Amino acid sequence: MEQISRLVAHKLWLGDLKEENFVQRSGEFESNYIALNNKQVTRVNIVANVVNKFENEDKSYIGITMDDSSAQIRLKTWREDTRILENISIGDIVLIIGKIKKYNEEIYILPEIVKKVSPNDEILRKLELIKEYGIPEKNKIVLIKEKEPEISYEEINFTSNNLRNELLNLVERYEDKLGITLEEIKLELHASLDDLNKVLEELLKEGQVYEVKGKYRLLL
Repeated sequence: MEQISRLVAHKLWLGDLKEENFVQRSGEFESNYIALNNKQVTRVNIVANVVNKFENEDKSYIGITMDDSSAQIRLKTWREDTRILENISIGDIVLIIGKIKKYNEEIYILPEIVKKVSPNDEILRKLELIKEYGIPEKNKIVLIKEKEPEISYEEINFTSNNLRNELLNLVERYEDKLGITLEEIKLELHASLDDLNKVLEELLKEGQVYEVKGKYRLLL
């Protein structure tokens, strides 16, 4: 019996799934794809955070929004396929394997496999992608100190340890809310905007926090 080989699921940033790179093919049995670095990407292997979830009343549709700090994209499921997302919740870190689709000018992923993974898996994937493709344009990927030798302690101008500790404790308290905005930090700590920006820059460089869509979260 002839075996049908499944197309490779490529590891990449969500930010690489751009509408202008989407190629619509006319053949009945030809898959549409994203053109990326001389690759025709039809299936993806992504690790990202769940930042939103929606299901209709009869649960015949469930969709979740994923964020890997380079972009956000939706996963969509219908009818019996919704079981793939039933046990996935906001705040989960998940590995997704699925096909790239486009409808009404929106790129989305039709998932085949979705499973929860650990924060360490997320960090390792980011390091792997940075090595392969570099830091995304939004520049929101944060590396662990020991993995980023080009940043030395001499390059970081430390400010008040008290403010640093207070800010880290505050970010930790907001983890269950998927992060805290700069405006919320300012209201909580009553520090000057310049001091807060300076401390946040230090923590981002050190890899203690990272930023996702305007919210700061603990990396570890």
